[in-house]
Amino acid sequence: MRRVARFLPAPLLALTALVLLSFAASASPEPAAPLRIGVLAPLSGPFAAGGSAFTQAVTLAVEQANAEGGVLGRPVELLVADTQGRVEIARSEALRLTSREKAFALVGAYLSEETVGVIEVAAASRSVLIVPVAATDEITDHVRRAYDRYRYVFRVGYSIPQWAGMMAEFLVRQGVSRYAFVGTGIRWNRELAGELRKALAPKRIALVYEAFYSPRNPAFEPVAVAAMAGAPEILVLGDPGGNSAEFVKRVRESGATFPILSVGGTLGDARVAATLPLSAPLYVQAASWKGASQAATRYAEAFERRYGYMPVGYSDTLPYDAAMLLFSAIRAAGRTDSDAVVTALENGTFPGIAGTYRFDASHQAVWGTPELHGIVIRWEPGGARIVSPDSPGEGNPAGAERRVP
Repeated sequence: MRRVARFLPAPLLALTALVLLSFAASASPEPAAPLRIGVLAPLSGPFAAGGSAFTQAVTLAVEQANAEGGVLGRPVELLVADTQGRVEIARSEALRLTSREKAFALVGAYLSEETVGVIEVAAASRSVLIVPVAATDEITDHVRRAYDRYRYVFRVGYSIPQWAGMMAEFLVRQGVSRYAFVGTGIRWNRELAGELRKALAPKRIALVYEAFYSPRNPAFEPVAVAAMAGAPEILVLGDPGGNSAEFVKRVRESGATFPILSVGGTLGDARVAATLPLSAPLYVQAASWKGASQAATRYAEAFERRYGYMPVGYSDTLPYDAAMLLFSAIRAAGRTDSDAVVTALENGTFPGIAGTYRFDASHQAVWGTPELHGIVIRWEPGGARIVSPDSPGEGNPAGAERRVP
């Protein structure tokens, strides 16, 4: 460079330096723009515990994807919105995420009421929406009846009929003839109660009591007393929120010894279970559980390392699978184009923590198959035991109960 400085005129030397600097800048590519994913969950209100676990699970999925190089070479950026468990807030937050924040896709929401509003936003903006836990049939009915508008909506969690079918199978195996159903006054709890009645009627399992308490101002005592008076052989508890733990305590304080089968959520939390009387069986349904498979165990251990407690197997596992499935579909599509991702989701099979996902014509994940089925655990003082399904698991004899500390 000294020779160049000696023989080139000053203006030409300056131009040469500018060209070299421009070349150096062009040789260093700009960082890829982040892939923005919106998450809708209740982080306040009566369902905040489930919403927090929901968000933590998606965060874990994003961290894993970014540790592996992102999606199509782009880092994933998470945009979290608190729906507060309210329909209008969920809708407005979905609109904010898709329009103002430019989220490519959405994961959520939590309650069925919220999600019905969110799917309208996703349809209008042509944004892929992966629904992890909201179970009302209206979600997938929209896809079936108006495919062109709602084709961007997919549900990985079980539908109400699938959920009722899995619960009915467990009740049949328990050999009961009478049951009670207590839920909270939200849409999908009432729908689940109705579907469970239909599923159990041919099995000659009779409903002896049914009630729904308020999610925001619950009156547990009269419901617990009336449920006990019905003399059920098992009580199905439909509330996935924090009120469910208090209801269990009231039932046991009333002297009831019948088993309780929970739909999952808060009662799948080991920290909550440690505060509950376990003198009578407390069963909890989940999408997956530590010990159910190698993938489930790896996920549970990673979640515990990250957050300091074990996942509940429902409001965390399904959102994690939803996010990872979305990332897999984007990679399969090869580009961030909503229609291409829809095609990938419709035609693909996707391994997850709960099993292998594939979608039917209404974009509902097909549950109740050997590849994808639910889990039932029983809480005991020493931890949880997997008591269903009866089919062999990895290293588990048929019908054996697997203890998970």
